[in-house]
Amino acid sequence: MAPPRFVDSDADSDDEQCAPAPSKKPRASRDDVSANATFPERTRNPSSRKPSEKQANIGMIISPPQKENLAAAERRLAEATKEIHRLRKKTNKAAAQVQDTNERPADDDYESEDNDFEDDHNPNFATSIRSLGTLPVTPQRPGAPLRKTNKANATKTPSISSRAFKNLPELPPDQRDQIDSTPPHSPLFCGTNNADEDDNGTDFQSPNAETPQPHSSPRAPHHTDDHGTSSLQQRGHPARDKRPHSPSASSDPPPKRTKPKVKDPQFREGFVPKSGVKPAVGDYEPIVEALLIRACAEYSARIVALKGFPDPTLQLQSAEECYNNTCLSANVRYKLTPRMTKIITKRGSHIRGKIVEGFRPVFAGHYGFKRGTSKAIIAANKLKSEALLRKAAFHYKDPATRSGYAENSIITDAHHSYIFKNKKSLGVTFESYFNPIPAAYLALDFTVLQSLAQEWSTGVHVPASFTEKDMLKAYQTHLTDINEKWIDLNPEVTEKLRRKWYNQGLVPAEPEQSTNIDEEDQNALRLELEGRTGDTDTENEDENEDNMAA
Repeated sequence: MAPPRFVDSDADSDDEQCAPAPSKKPRASRDDVSANATFPERTRNPSSRKPSEKQANIGMIISPPQKENLAAAERRLAEATKEIHRLRKKTNKAAAQVQDTNERPADDDYESEDNDFEDDHNPNFATSIRSLGTLPVTPQRPGAPLRKTNKANATKTPSISSRAFKNLPELPPDQRDQIDSTPPHSPLFCGTNNADEDDNGTDFQSPNAETPQPHSSPRAPHHTDDHGTSSLQQRGHPARDKRPHSPSASSDPPPKRTKPKVKDPQFREGFVPKSGVKPAVGDYEPIVEALLIRACAEYSARIVALKGFPDPTLQLQSAEECYNNTCLSANVRYKLTPRMTKIITKRGSHIRGKIVEGFRPVFAGHYGFKRGTSKAIIAANKLKSEALLRKAAFHYKDPATRSGYAENSIITDAHHSYIFKNKKSLGVTFESYFNPIPAAYLALDFTVLQSLAQEWSTGVHVPASFTEKDMLKAYQTHLTDINEKWIDLNPEVTEKLRRKWYNQGLVPAEPEQSTNIDEEDQNALRLELEGRTGDTDTENEDENEDNMAA
């Protein structure tokens, strides 16, 4: 084998030195750290680290002498614990013997919990127990037997009927029409409350809210006119005018009533007032609903008997008086909110509508109006309307001769339709308002008759709405005529006539036929049913065939 050839040439070395350095190969990925600079040795000397005590003890073996020392220490600890328990028991025993000579400790004295430890080294533990004697034991009342409760036998919360106060007797004259200033949210004194918004969601402000009555006296005096009578009373009502609102000085004062606590009215369970929805009595809890129904009834009686179209201020005052009268009669007290006041005052238009409904169905037949399109019928109807409207002849017993003032039979018939319909109607419940028949009631009747007669003024029936705007002036005219041009002519006779009309209202109208089956027919039906079972549909067919064969 030939030896390797060595070339020692300066030219070759110069060529190698002049050759350029090879370029670096690009990294294949970011994980390649071969090009990073490295340190020749670690920054921290490994020999300088010392293991922790726990690391140093890992894997160490406890020697037998150490095990013996540990067991001896545990035994000494157990003996010391027992000695502590024994000494504690001995101390407690000595304290109990000393206390035995004193009085019995109270039941609520502190009782140590150290006696709960057991001690087998105390042979005389029973000596610390002493007898307390026989203690009285209160006999335990037998409990009610348990029973399963379901929807069928579940007891319901007692509830008051909404008609509970509807027919309460009227208050004495000296106790009614009083404004109770105690409730701070009365509509005459305050205009806001938690449930005091009307159906539009706006506050219902009272016109008298700026001038509240003083709260120093339990009751504010009732508003009266120059004659000393109530602002709602009208002339021509002697029975109410003669009775004062306050007792005379010589009479004994009435017994004082114990006022119950004033409560806030609550809505019925599950009810949430909504904007745009009219308030109603059914929105409230049962007892408040019952109070409102009674207050609405008395307010309706006042509209008919005292003033058919009261102004807004008088409406609010009358509503509060009616509500307070109801609370006194029922011996309960709930605040009257403006929302509740609005419910009461809305009864004014309602009762006027009821009066119209009593006349409208019988008006045309009673006065002889006919429906038709012929010229003769239209002309006859027009003449009758003019004759009735001339000097208000419609209310006379004989409109042609104008005799029998306010004694037309249609008035009595209309009274029986609502005001004197039954024993629970307004005319019976509120006798003091209607006996004798008040002038305001007659004026309202006359106004309704005039409105109905005007509906036939063209010869053809054209229904019209009975509104305050259209009929207030006519009502005031009739009321003035009744008071000044009829009652004032002879107050004694006119009062007797009006009392007679009240008694006629108490007499029920002719009863309608309530049955078409008399006793004989009922016996025949009984025999017919005894021969039938009602199980098949062919019973009648079989009976008919038997009858035909016979």
